[in-house]
Amino acid sequence: MLWTPLAEHEIYNGWWGPGPRFEEWKDGHRTLIVARDEYGTPRVVRLISPVVSDYLRPEWQPGAALR
Repeated sequence: MLWTPLAEHEIYNGWWGPGPRFEEWKDGHRTLIVARDEYGTPRVVRLISPVVSDYLRPEWQPGAALR
């Protein structure tokens, strides 16, 4: 239950709008969580890997553009 003097549309404004859509890309043992920017370029959001050295690779850092 929500107790507030604000209307529901003011509280929940923007929750269901067009936000980033995430994609899950698998490459061998690693998984990349990717979101496309406003130009359609896929960018890394998160890397999931059991290999520690994968996290040091600049092409898989958050924000990096993928081809």
